[in-house]
Amino acid sequence: MFDFDVRGTLEPEGHRGNDVLALGTVHLGTPVADVPRAPVLALAPELSVGAAIEALRRARRGAAVVARDQRPLGVVTERDLLAHADLDPEGRRVAITNVMPLGHEPLRAGDTVGAALRRMCQMRQWHLAIVAGDGRLVGSLDVADLAMWLRDRMTLLSVEAAVE
Repeated sequence: MFDFDVRGTLEPEGHRGNDVLALGTVHLGTPVADVPRAPVLALAPELSVGAAIEALRRARRGAAVVARDQRPLGVVTERDLLAHADLDPEGRRVAITNVMPLGHEPLRAGDTVGAALRRMCQMRQWHLAIVAGDGRLVGSLDVADLAMWLRDRMTLLSVEAAVE
């Protein structure tokens, strides 16, 4: 469990910048499967860097899970792809598996939000695949999903209610 308060930064009319604007409790033991998120974007490992960049742009996403037969091999971000686009200016010959970071360990659907946050911070991986117990890809989670989930759990209160 994580208790928090948010000090005033928006300074609504009549409030001082040091007033408490929100209080809440977030249960980091919530399974990641319960965190709302966008549908997973999965790309085939044989896909070229250029085709992957185009797929991310079309989907308006910053990352995708690289998967074969419903099994995640890793996650590739637009940043990863663009950093290696000069290897193949036409974007047709270099497969995304040649540019994606190694060492990606997917989350299990039953893993907690706390475990996801810990892994993201320790590994500096802001996008993680989520798998079922049998290892099949069931989704993905990114730091933006977690930020929105945390935001939705913050209860905005008046200053009077916060100090009672």
